[in-house]
Amino acid sequence: MEFLRRARALAQGLDAPGPGIQILGPVPAPMERRAGRYRAQLLVEGERRPGLQRFLTPWVATLRALPRTGGLRWSLDVDPQDML
Repeated sequence: MEFLRRARALAQGLDAPGPGIQILGPVPAPMERRAGRYRAQLLVEGERRPGLQRFLTPWVATLRALPRTGGLRWSLDVDPQDML
């Protein structure tokens, strides 16, 4: 699927995580299609919040700088309650 290929390329183009940080995915979301859009999830886990924040700050800046082309959008959910 094109949307998943693009999400994987985006994730691979970002900086490698530091020690104690793990990136899982991207994978199709449990509700893969919603409101006519395909969705994928990427989970970033960290052993400690300060290390995770040091990783995420430049990572989010990189994502914000990307051109919004082809309908690709992203959002960040800190401490998600569910993964829908």
